[in-house]
Amino acid sequence: MKNKLLLLILFTGMWGDNAQAQVTTGEGFETAVPPAGWITVGGGGFGGATWTRRTNATTGGTAAGTTPAATTFSGNAMARFTCRNITAGSSQSLCSPVIDLSKRGSQNSYVTLHMYRDTIYSTADSVTVWINTARNLTGAKRLGGIARYAKNTYPDSVAQGWHRYSFAIPSSYTGTTNYFLIQGTARGAANAGNIFVDSVIWDAFPTYCEGKPNPGVVTASQYKICGNNAAVQLRLNGQTTATGSTFSWQLSTDSTTFNTNAAWNNNATPTGNFSRTVGLNRWIRVIVNCSNSGESDTSDLIKIYFVDGTAPTITVSPNPSVVCAGSSTPAKIVVRGAETYTWSPSTGLNTVSGDTVYSLPTANTVYTVTGVDSLGCTGQAFAQVQVQQGPNVTLTAADTLVCQGDSTLLTAAVTGGPPNATYTYSWSNGGTTRTTMGTAAGSINSFTVSVKNVAGCETIKSVNVASALKPAAAMSYTVVSGRTVQFKFAGSNAADVYWNYSDGNESFQQEPTYTFSADGTFKVMVVANNPPCKSDTVYFDVTVAASNSIKTVALNQFVLMPNPSQGSAIIRFAGEERQLAVTVVDATGKSVFAQTFQQVQGQKGVEMSLTHLTPGLYHVVIQSAKGETRSNLQIIR
Repeated sequence: MKNKLLLLILFTGMWGDNAQAQVTTGEGFETAVPPAGWITVGGGGFGGATWTRRTNATTGGTAAGTTPAATTFSGNAMARFTCRNITAGSSQSLCSPVIDLSKRGSQNSYVTLHMYRDTIYSTADSVTVWINTARNLTGAKRLGGIARYAKNTYPDSVAQGWHRYSFAIPSSYTGTTNYFLIQGTARGAANAGNIFVDSVIWDAFPTYCEGKPNPGVVTASQYKICGNNAAVQLRLNGQTTATGSTFSWQLSTDSTTFNTNAAWNNNATPTGNFSRTVGLNRWIRVIVNCSNSGESDTSDLIKIYFVDGTAPTITVSPNPSVVCAGSSTPAKIVVRGAETYTWSPSTGLNTVSGDTVYSLPTANTVYTVTGVDSLGCTGQAFAQVQVQQGPNVTLTAADTLVCQGDSTLLTAAVTGGPPNATYTYSWSNGGTTRTTMGTAAGSINSFTVSVKNVAGCETIKSVNVASALKPAAAMSYTVVSGRTVQFKFAGSNAADVYWNYSDGNESFQQEPTYTFSADGTFKVMVVANNPPCKSDTVYFDVTVAASNSIKTVALNQFVLMPNPSQGSAIIRFAGEERQLAVTVVDATGKSVFAQTFQQVQGQKGVEMSLTHLTPGLYHVVIQSAKGETRSNLQIIR
């Protein structure tokens, strides 16, 4: 039979001052969540992160153990932390009753819980266990954590179902006042599964009360009730809490005749609901008893009375407020409706009083604002501050390599945001829409976009786009001999070069040597490539012949020199001619030079100035009294 509440006391030594006892206590959440003596810390506000009680019964057609489907570890109830459809990062903690470890000595003390882990919802919802000397997470010591998703090895990887985990309380915790906290954290939003915890067990080593106990001091959240009824938070501070001590609350309408309110007994922070119909005023005190010594003591009285008036209505603006994660700019919150104000908790606030505060928390926070008017009447309101992340932005470039001077499409895509959300875009190139064209001006070009949501929370992303230089095609060539030509690429920014000789042959070399298959003038093409830039192409004519030798000779000992020539050539021969008519024609048969020389001495010869001719192969025709002499002439530079 599974027992949901265990109280096991192990005594060591003799009863008395040196008595030591280990008390092991269990909680199965059979009656409530939080159970009597427990409290919840944080959460429960606009994020909806809460611990609640779930049973095996089906209520309203929905099984209590769904998402994921689970029944209790034992008994009929368990604690559930809500994760599904909750803002990622929202959390709430269950805080235990006080644990007395004052007689612990060198003994070990543990907190043990059972948690249901599933293999259905793979998000990182988790439980973290803390120990502290106060009922909050400030300054708490982390004992360990557990992932809900069973395949996540945190702290181990297991099959779906209930699993038991124990956490050792550090030996430095030896005082009378200690608390452990079970913190649930929602991380998967709509894709998450809920968390279930059952059968929590812990060890205590208490010091038992002795002699006359300290009754403590009673305080109230308000001492004046405006109107006919109000709920008042009472608090007992400083009373003896050693094991074996109990306390009871007593109330009176005349300060002399007291009645015990059994519903409040042993509760240090009960809430009193007071009404004028029962009586005008209330006097309240607490009696603390020590069962070990049989002695008791009574606290001082406090008085709660009614006044004519109504509780002020406190207004908060704006509500909720928004701050951006990582920002140094706080939210300004203004309240109206009362004369004085106090704020709680102090987390992220610049002050805890006044009608205007500045809040910069690191997580979603709900503040309680208590206002008091001129009659002493008290009103409360809640101020919500949401910590928002900037948009989830993916920045892409359609091309990450473009030709210098060209543009590429840049796109800033926002994912995971609310449907139909509005964003503002600011690009480093001046663009203001989700897409823009980025022009490449250098070898590496960085484009940046700032994307803000309606709350002004910003995400900045950058992308680099490389660029290549535009190629330029140019060439030079030299006729080596006859039909053989040495080509040279003289352009720039070319990753590769392509030659086409227009006779059916081609080359990919930078400086090819090519022999044409026939005499004539050929249109040679050279292409400079440098992807992704467009190629650049130029064409030029090259004239070649198998030999530059004399074709027809009428002049005795005829010489044409130099050949090839860089712009001038001399004609020499034996003897003397009264007249020489010299004509130079290009490859198309067009005359490009014509001159008649008189009384020519052959050994001295005549000189032709041909600097105006472009490089290529030309034909020289010489008319004399002896007949016609012909020869080819190559012009080079």
